[in-house]
Order: sequence, then structure tokens, then C-alpha cells
Amino acid sequence: MKGRNRVALSDCVETFGYALDELHQSLGVLRSLSRSTFSTQMGDLNTWISAALTDEDTCLDGFQGKNHEKQIKVLLNRVQNVSCITSNALALVNKLATTGLGSINNP
Repeated sequence: MKGRNRVALSDCVETFGYALDELHQSLGVLRSLSRSTFSTQMGDLNTWISAALTDEDTCLDGFQGKNHEKQIKVLLNRVQNVSCITSNALALVNKLATTGLGSINNP
């Protein structure tokens, strides 16, 4: 890997670290949902998952152009897949925020 791609990869690793931190925070909140703090928790989830999505997009931004080595193409494809999953998670959280905690069936 050469020059610009090496720098972009380093930046990508850093931003993915941030995304992972934000997703771990989100998971912690999801595991401890409470009626008394539900609105605040939903706001936090929206913020953190949106930030993770932004971090993933920032990773892609570093790789400008179309002529990439095979390894970079594989990486970009995987980052796009992760971004799609993160986007789905955000949509589910937003749906939960509108339907409320009562919409979850507790076993």
C-alpha cells in the first residue's frame, strides 16, 4: 500500500475506533432501557449511532478516486456494508423512539 492510501487507511482505522466506541455506548444503553429516562436514552442512542455512521462515512472519504488496489476495494466494500448495518440500527432506534418502550415484548 502506498502514500495516500496508507494515510487514508490509518485515518480509517482511527475513525472506526470512534465508531466502535459509540456503538458500544449505544449497546450499553439498549441493555438498560428505562421508562423514567427513555426519552433521554433515545436521544443519546440517536446521537451515538448517527456519529458512528458519520465516522464510517469519514473513513470512505479518505479514499478518493476509483483506481484502488484490490485490498482497498475490499475494504471499501466492507465499510459500505457496515455503514448499511449501522444505518439499519439507527432506523430501528428511531422506530423504537416513536413507538415507545411498551412496544418491546419482555419474556
